[in-house]
Amino acid sequence: MPTGVATYYDRLGRWNRVARAIGYGGGSSALTVHRALADPRAGGRPTFSRLHDVVLERLPPMRGPRVLDAGCGLGGTMLALAERLDATCTGLTLSRSQAEVANRMASQRGRAAQVHALVQSYDDPPAGPFDLVVAIESLAHSPDPGVSVRALAAVLVPGGYLVIVDDMPEPAAEASPDLATFKAGWQAAFLWTASQFVDEFSALELDCLIDEDLTADVRPRSDVAVSCLIGLNRAARTLPFPALRQVLDSHRGGLALERLTSARLVRYRLLIARRPELQVS
Repeated sequence: MPTGVATYYDRLGRWNRVARAIGYGGGSSALTVHRALADPRAGGRPTFSRLHDVVLERLPPMRGPRVLDAGCGLGGTMLALAERLDATCTGLTLSRSQAEVANRMASQRGRAAQVHALVQSYDDPPAGPFDLVVAIESLAHSPDPGVSVRALAAVLVPGGYLVIVDDMPEPAAEASPDLATFKAGWQAAFLWTASQFVDEFSALELDCLIDEDLTADVRPRSDVAVSCLIGLNRAARTLPFPALRQVLDSHRGGLALERLTSARLVRYRLLIARRPELQVS
C-alpha cells in the first residue's frame, strides 16, 4: 500500500482533533471514521454505531471470534466487536498515529488483551487464521483491490466470514466530474463496483451471502449546503500550506461523495462472503 495513504490519514487525524475541539465533525466517541447511518434506536438520527449493529445483525451468532480489522482506523470497530462478541481483534493501519490511538483506547477501556492495532498493510496481513475479517471504508484506498481481497481471503478459516463495507460506484458515475474529485481527494485510485467484488469472491470460491445497499440510510447534506462548503473550501485553498491543502482536498472529495451519494451514482454497500467449510470425505 502506498505510503501517501499513511500521510493522508496522519494529517486528517491532526485536523480532526482540531475540528472536534471547535465542534466540527463527529465519530470521536465511537472512535470511528466511517459513515453515520440512520438509526432506528435513535429515532432515525444518524449514529456512528449503527453500522456495527447492521453488520452483526447480518452475521450468524458468534462468541469469541478471532477478528482481523483491515484498515482499523482509530479502533472503534475492534472495540465494539470485543465488547459485543468477546472477540480478539487485530487491526491493521498504515497510520502510526491511528494505531497509537487505537491501542491507547483499548488499554483505557480494559481491552488491551483483546484489541491490538499494528502499523501494517492489509495486503500482507498476519497469518491468522481469522474467523472474521472486516474491511470498512478501507479497500477504496487499495492500489489493487483484487490483491487486497485475495490477501484477506487467504487468512480466513474454513467457514470464516469476510465483510466489506465501502462506497461503490455505479457505471454511470464514470461520466461525473465529482467521481474524479472524490477519488483524488480520498486517495482512492481504484474504486471497485459491487459486481467486481462479487466476481472476485466467485473466483476465490467464496460464497457471497449478502450484497446490500445501505445508501438509503446515509444522510448527505443538501446540494445548497454542499455548494456553499465547496466555495469555502476553494477560498481556503489559497492559503500557502501544503499539508492543509491535502486536508482540504480530502474535504472537497467528501463533498463530491455527498453529491454522488445523493444522485445514487455511488452507493454505500455491505458485502458479506463466506469461505466454505472443508469437505470431509
